[in-house]
Amino acid sequence: MNPLIFVHGAGLDGRCWQYQSKFFKGSVAVDLPGHGSSTGNAADNVTTYAAWLADWVRSHSSSPVTLVGHSMGSLIALETAAKNPDTIAKLILVATSASMPVHRDLLAAAKNQDPAAAAMVIKWSFPGQADYGHPKDWVVSLSDTFIAAAESGVMAQDFTACDTYQDALAMAQQVRCPTLFLLAEHDIMTKPQ
Repeated sequence: MNPLIFVHGAGLDGRCWQYQSKFFKGSVAVDLPGHGSSTGNAADNVTTYAAWLADWVRSHSSSPVTLVGHSMGSLIALETAAKNPDTIAKLILVATSASMPVHRDLLAAAKNQDPAAAAMVIKWSFPGQADYGHPKDWVVSLSDTFIAAAESGVMAQDFTACDTYQDALAMAQQVRCPTLFLLAEHDIMTKPQ
């Protein structure tokens, strides 16, 4: 099996893949620059993140990998696979879309480093009809991560990267590896197109 690399979405870090990382032994959930424990600065475009991910993969794996990207991470994984076919064996895109426009109120709050941006993401990510019962540890952890990302400006950069990315269809045409899409009909943040 190819090494499995998880790529997080906007305003998150590798910890959002904690359960998947435990289940898939030997997998790695990366922290993009400026996220979690990663050094460097967050970027405001997908292309910069994809170049970083390609370099990371080359320095950490001697064989082609399977990339699993969520939301913004799916765009990053897509571009990485398109531009680096020798390093990517398979691609899994979770909660993805050809374009990811960000609601103007959410983008404005994020750019103002307002914690209200985190509240909007949490509300839209966990819709009212879902029965989660008591808050799970991972929901609380995600909330804390979103708040920190909003207050630091990382969320604004990530949402700008999503909002302005226009190359998904062109990149998709260049991908030559097997690709799996995991989409949700009622996804509010990334509506399937």
